[in-house]
Amino acid sequence: MQLNICWVLCVAALTATAPLQAATLGPVTTKDTLWSLARAARGDAPYSMYQAIIALQQKNPTAFIGNNVHHVKLGAVLELPTESEIAAVDLVTAQQKVEADAESWRQWVATRQQAGGSHSAGTTVASTLNAAPTKRKSRGLSSQATAALALQVQQQSKQRTAQQTAPATAAIAPAVTDVADSADLPTTPSPRPAPDIAEAPVALPVREAETDWSERLQTDTTLGLDWRWFSSRGAQGQSRSALSGSALVEWYWQSEDERSSWSISPYLRLDQRDSERHLVDLRQAYWLTVGDGWEFKAGVDKIFWGVTESIHLVDIINQTDWVDAIDGESKLGQPLAQLTLSGDWGNLQSFVLPYFRERTLSGAEGRLRLPIPVLADDAVYQSDRKQRHLDWALRYSQQIEQVDIALSYFSGTNRDPRWLPVAQGAALQPYYEQMRQIGGEGQWIVDSWIWKLEAIRRSSDIEQFSAAVAGFEYTTVGAFDSAVDLGWLLEYQYDNRGALAPVPGQRDLFAGMRIALNDEAGSELLFGIAQDLQSGGTRSGMLEASMRFSNNIRLRLDAWFFQAVSIQQPTWWLRQDDYIQLGFDYYF
Repeated sequence: MQLNICWVLCVAALTATAPLQAATLGPVTTKDTLWSLARAARGDAPYSMYQAIIALQQKNPTAFIGNNVHHVKLGAVLELPTESEIAAVDLVTAQQKVEADAESWRQWVATRQQAGGSHSAGTTVASTLNAAPTKRKSRGLSSQATAALALQVQQQSKQRTAQQTAPATAAIAPAVTDVADSADLPTTPSPRPAPDIAEAPVALPVREAETDWSERLQTDTTLGLDWRWFSSRGAQGQSRSALSGSALVEWYWQSEDERSSWSISPYLRLDQRDSERHLVDLRQAYWLTVGDGWEFKAGVDKIFWGVTESIHLVDIINQTDWVDAIDGESKLGQPLAQLTLSGDWGNLQSFVLPYFRERTLSGAEGRLRLPIPVLADDAVYQSDRKQRHLDWALRYSQQIEQVDIALSYFSGTNRDPRWLPVAQGAALQPYYEQMRQIGGEGQWIVDSWIWKLEAIRRSSDIEQFSAAVAGFEYTTVGAFDSAVDLGWLLEYQYDNRGALAPVPGQRDLFAGMRIALNDEAGSELLFGIAQDLQSGGTRSGMLEASMRFSNNIRLRLDAWFFQAVSIQQPTWWLRQDDYIQLGFDYYF
């Protein structure tokens, strides 16, 4: 029955939208910024904005003049990259590319200003101020690096020229609307520095080069509404349906010299049935400063490690928001201080984690919970400092041609609680022990193949064990002579604790299929089944599908089913919790 439900959902999601043209963004106008374009490309995927920028450029090479990410053709229509294409971009390489392109762009603008140069049709327009160049290296992602930045600079130059020359020149002042038809502008002898990327906001009145702090502030808000429907009542008689609503506000600000930035993202969730799902959280609230080959971050952030699809073994920094998503991809904000050193030798990250976040757990009326009540407010810790134990971690990563590798070490409070029976077994109490984990991850990209591996060795006073997941993803672009991209996933999950492991994945095989319709709605679907190789009747399956109605509205469909034949199986207590979730997101 469960398999039939998931196959019906899969077919419905595929047929809901006929493949049309590629999912696009644009045409690019002076109202667009590099930040807004990259955020639209990334969506809510857990990847860096640097990765989204480079993936966007790789998807649209002809739209970026001179292969520079800060120099997009006015009027260009950009094809959106898929989540897998964003994930395939190396973070360190992407960051270096964005910063190098920012410096190249400034040098180009400064050269044209100094020479009073001209432009050619089909490109964005440079400023022609007759000024000495000022060199300033980009040291981070500019929130105001615009898709039509040079055009905005030209508009500013025209306005200043009109104010400083005879009235007859005022005819030059109107904004340029067609790049190919714009003309060279007269210059002024008054020296001005070459404009910084962060100094040219788009779709704002013409102004001087200096910017007010508010003009460098980016704001995005997402309102969400989710409805879960379960195939049967819960094992403890819980309701078959529930509504929940959420709100996420994201503020990003960067200093004019691009050396410092602030990111703040408060999150609110309310649930119809389960008060334990109510949540007020800071997903991000950090200050970042960057320099040559280093960056320092302090505050609250979300950090994602790992490359595999079915299990995220090495991902250890943030606590899981388990009541939000059972796949472990929804995270709580983690207080931290992070120092990153980078160079040709690789990328070294060090983390100090001064505060621990307890896992979110369903309440008495919630679904996907243990059959025995959990005393979530009475958690106990091995450390006398409890939630204030000082955890720390290191991670080294490097890209060697088509191979990405990373090694990590973590020491601190285990993010996965153990369950201690209390009150003669009538309730359970979470116990958070101290542990150490060595992790390794890597992926090798060969043509249409991506080979993936994650492995850990974890030890504590209670146990030591090793676990790994390895597999591949193979993608066919334009399958069956259509616009559809079809990807196949296969991963083997191993845990040397065997049947004693309190989590699935001891000897399991995950097989999945990823489909990108490349249509106007950006429709994507991921379907997979994890089969226990030691118990033929134990398996679980998942479905994730999404599509856009516009640049502001997105529809999501998620589903899970669980089968278990023995009470010894970790998913036994979920056997009645098969569900479908319909989600609606509004961006503004």
